[in-house]
Amino acid sequence: MRKLFITVLLICITASYSAASALLYKNYIVRYDKGKDILCDPYVVQKGDWVFKIFRQKGEISHKDFPEFLAIFKRLNPSLRNIDRIRPGQHILIPLKKLKKKSLPDQASGVVTIPFVTISNLPDIIKPFSKEHIVRKGEFISRLILKVYGSSVKKSYREGLALFRLINPDIVNLNHIYAGQKIYIPDSSLRNKPWYNSLFDSYGNIKIKPDLKISEPFITEKPLETNYTSFDAVASILDATLLNKGTYYFPGKVDYNLDLSSFPLIELKDGTKFLLTTSTNKKMNASGFNAVKSYWNKIKIIPSDNEASIDQTVDLIMKSIGKKAFKNKILFSDNGVKMEIQGKWIIDQTCSDGGEKTYLCITPVKNSDEKTPDSIVRYLEQNNIIIKDFLKDLKDPKQEPLAAQNENSAKDAVVIDFSDHKAIVNTLLTAMDYNYTQNVVITFPYAGIQIKALSNLISISNGKSVLIDFEDLYGDAVAVIKKTGFEIIQIKKKDPAHEIIENILNTLEISYEKAPTFMTSKRADVHNTSLTVPGYLISNKKNHKTLIATVPVNDDVVQFLTNQDIRVIMSR
Repeated sequence: MRKLFITVLLICITASYSAASALLYKNYIVRYDKGKDILCDPYVVQKGDWVFKIFRQKGEISHKDFPEFLAIFKRLNPSLRNIDRIRPGQHILIPLKKLKKKSLPDQASGVVTIPFVTISNLPDIIKPFSKEHIVRKGEFISRLILKVYGSSVKKSYREGLALFRLINPDIVNLNHIYAGQKIYIPDSSLRNKPWYNSLFDSYGNIKIKPDLKISEPFITEKPLETNYTSFDAVASILDATLLNKGTYYFPGKVDYNLDLSSFPLIELKDGTKFLLTTSTNKKMNASGFNAVKSYWNKIKIIPSDNEASIDQTVDLIMKSIGKKAFKNKILFSDNGVKMEIQGKWIIDQTCSDGGEKTYLCITPVKNSDEKTPDSIVRYLEQNNIIIKDFLKDLKDPKQEPLAAQNENSAKDAVVIDFSDHKAIVNTLLTAMDYNYTQNVVITFPYAGIQIKALSNLISISNGKSVLIDFEDLYGDAVAVIKKTGFEIIQIKKKDPAHEIIENILNTLEISYEKAPTFMTSKRADVHNTSLTVPGYLISNKKNHKTLIATVPVNDDVVQFLTNQDIRVIMSR
């Protein structure tokens, strides 16, 4: 550990920084325990923490002799009676390393201050810890920030708002956003970063200039490259983080330096890491791998050929995870609309720090036409299902063509009150291009006299006429009218909407599909997403399709159906 700190300190002192550069510092505590100085990390317990999660991630003592580590931990934290019951907000000291006398500056004072982060170009570092969001009608920024950072009277909310401004520089007026706009929402995982608190002053304002950049503790940076590689593409498909620049330092009996440019590292949200080795890698010896594994127990070695396609590399990673980790399909219902999602690989994407469960559905496709439409991708993301379709056999991600999504502006769905029977009938017949006249005067002979009455008339091209009666005709008048050649559809107040619709369709001899199922992509059903909508799919005289949904339908699903040239009529 000492060698690690000295290395970082020398890097910070000898590097040449621009006027915009800065250093962040962290205070470590030195405590005396049984004749030894112990370097400790002062830590505030976070929501979702448990003791062994914290211990396994921190310090040389923990990795060398865990029983001794626990004994030291208990002595240094006498107020913590039960280490299995830590709670958010508790302050604890985590013993990291036994120090020799005078091995670090100011060691005798009990506080050691060490520079641990070099900063330049801050927005580029914050943005990976954010989520892309498409603004929906009725949303506003303050509510989106509240969901992540809590009450508007808290300092954390002001911090979230400051970060939002930083990564969305094009938004000048926070009160002016519009539906369909792409914005970035800072993720709460940022608050677990050791450098997070150093970003802000006591009021929650960012005190570091926006043109600064943060590198992780104990990683030295090499000049950044801008080329988008196949490993970048693989990380994007896995919704993961790629580390392929700089050097990771692993202190131990023999310190080990992991050159990330030679051994790229991909980390999933659950903390699983994949170390990629290729034919041009330097060989990693056993002691090097053991050093890495002693710090990262969820690490897998992936032998990837330089000439491998993106699909082949993803396939190797998935095989290393194992079939037991995959789901065959995901089913859920939204207001009665049933969704069935299938892909080649579906994995639980829940973050290692806890939080809402999400699923990642990955499928290689032959061409861009087979990709899941953007509207369905957006809809599923709202339901914590992330769709990642990518071109199979693609080696150069820069060559991937844009998907032909046909995302035209959706026509607004016709929304009606299904308790209003007259509105149902009028909307249905109009959609099918029938000539429908309401409140027409009809006459018919009854008991030797001509009777006048009001009814509703459907005129059909073959000369046939059908009357719609909303309980306006009484007694045996209906039978008398039918003898004159009219067909009558009688609709009662107690009739449910679906019976009214089926009665009209059957009387007019219109074919229809009940509770139709739509495949969302032009590919094999086994790796496709389907949606089933309660209602009726019909075609009018011009063969234009109309879906009469007996439940409310999400706007993005309406967008998808509209792009399939299907008009949507739905219940309020």
